[in-house]
Amino acid sequence: MRILVAIPWLPWPLDSGGNVAVFNSLACLQRDHEFTLVCPVYGEDGVQGAAALQAHLREVKVRGVDCGLVTPVKRPGRRLIIHTLRRAARLCSNLVSLKPLGRAADPGEDVPEYPFEPLPARFVSAVLAELQTGFDFVQLEFAQMLSLVACLPTDIPKLFVHHQLQFVYLQRRAAIRSYAGYARYLEQMMLVQEQMYLRMFDGIVVFSEEDGRRLQGWIPNEKIFVSPFPVIGGSTERDEGDAEAHFLFVGSEAHFPNRDGLEWLLTEVWPHVLSEIPNCKLRVIGRWSGVTMAHLSAVGVEFAGFVFNLAASLKGGVMLVPIRIGSGIRVKVLDAMSHGVPVISTSVGCEGIPALDESEILIRDDSKGFADAVVRLAKSRELRERLASAGRGLVSRVYSSERIRRERDEIYRVMLSGRRDRLSASDRGD
Repeated sequence: MRILVAIPWLPWPLDSGGNVAVFNSLACLQRDHEFTLVCPVYGEDGVQGAAALQAHLREVKVRGVDCGLVTPVKRPGRRLIIHTLRRAARLCSNLVSLKPLGRAADPGEDVPEYPFEPLPARFVSAVLAELQTGFDFVQLEFAQMLSLVACLPTDIPKLFVHHQLQFVYLQRRAAIRSYAGYARYLEQMMLVQEQMYLRMFDGIVVFSEEDGRRLQGWIPNEKIFVSPFPVIGGSTERDEGDAEAHFLFVGSEAHFPNRDGLEWLLTEVWPHVLSEIPNCKLRVIGRWSGVTMAHLSAVGVEFAGFVFNLAASLKGGVMLVPIRIGSGIRVKVLDAMSHGVPVISTSVGCEGIPALDESEILIRDDSKGFADAVVRLAKSRELRERLASAGRGLVSRVYSSERIRRERDEIYRVMLSGRRDRLSASDRGD
């Protein structure tokens, strides 16, 4: 099949879970289908990044659309700042502008991120031009791409890959941050928009059964497909590790759930850990600002920044996933398990992954319980080895490239044949 994939940023380097999910899926399927990936890039760095991605995905046509010298390509959780929107609005003439208007949030008011900003004009033009060359269907990914469905041709099947249900994210964010006023207005507006856009697609892919069930009230069941991304790589070697483990947090400041999770970990959990193990170490991997690092500095905590060889950085450690907001599945959990790294997580952090507490993972939602689990794993090599072995086995069974490849190929076949059946019925006047 000829498939056009459009996403709102360049999935390179592999410095976020979303980038890894896109890259792994394309790498897994690139020999089965003829993919064209279209995404915006910004300046020379973006153009070079697109060339690097092309070198790694040789069977995929990567088209990085240069959208000018503006704020660098956004990562999940940041606002996409674009200065040329008028042409995009004309191309999407049937779409009322959904950019928040009126006053900005009051200083200090905590507001949720708004993912439905109009997309870059050059990018929208490039997607529409590519579609004119002939594709079997178009696949959009990430909430930031939902609005594009409104101006796509009506005669082409449309598949949406939902990495994170926005309404679930908003509900969980609100439970922690307590929206009011303008923030509450944005939240309710986004709920309506997400539902409206999703109904315009012929199929929706979600990564977990939980998210599939949540969509059933909005979307007909036959349009919902559950298929995670594959986990590529991993390690088959057993790492004995040290007598006492060191701990890892993986995630960048750009993604709000990471900011919330790390702050909770360092303020509510880490003091309990240090009271039991004063020399305990935590390494934070990912990009964080100097201001945030200073604000969250604590005894035993090291901010390592972005690392190119994550596998080497995981070696001998224990992954902490104190995530309280989000949906879908966390790449960091599966990456850790695939490399034989034991994981301690909240229920939200490991949601969607069929891992059982005390079997493949430790799951704790309160600060004291989380801290106790950290101390317990720090002192027990036997438990670390048992969780590591079970986690690696789970990933190899459920998230193998071959299994995901079969699932996605079947989704593509069912969606395309279903669309053809509907078109044939329409031609017959049924």
